[in-house]
Amino acid sequence: MIKKLTFIAWIALVGLITSCDGDKGDVGPAGPAGPKGETGAPGKDGVNGEDGVGAKEIVAGAVKTTKGGYTLGKANLTQADTAMVNKSVVVLFIKSKDLWWAQPGKVEFADNQWTQFNFVTLLRGTTLFVDIRPVAWSEQQETAPERDLQGIRAVIIPAEKLRLNAEVDLTNYDEVVSKLGIKESDILEADI
Repeated sequence: MIKKLTFIAWIALVGLITSCDGDKGDVGPAGPAGPKGETGAPGKDGVNGEDGVGAKEIVAGAVKTTKGGYTLGKANLTQADTAMVNKSVVVLFIKSKDLWWAQPGKVEFADNQWTQFNFVTLLRGTTLFVDIRPVAWSEQQETAPERDLQGIRAVIIPAEKLRLNAEVDLTNYDEVVSKLGIKESDILEADI
């Protein structure tokens, strides 16, 4: 037993001795800067609509909810739009009482009625679905009431565009459209 303890103590002592380096000196001053490198060749211009830097918008006019919710969608997206959606965030707005309400959140209607909505998105093939679901409502009833929505806007913002525009208030529809530079050509009519 003593031989085993002596052996373990000897290994510990060897480990302790080999791990000590002694005192370290002070860090020396920084050396002089090297010569400036050559400027690289300019990159190629990107192809419009293929680099995923432009935001798009799927829009629907006045609609009535079904079972308190609604599914907005766009079929037959182009290959470029499908690739963009895969690397994007969707911000949803519902219009009621002539105001755009950011989602998820509460939407107010006439007579102090309201519904709180949530939404999920699904890209299946070349079709984008935005499923708007009621999660709470002002009426004391088991099922969500039907609502008349003045309009729906699903703004698709590529990750790079979102990163470059981090200061944009994503709860303000007018600011989102203005600051992200969404043009008439970026608007797609919902067809589902």
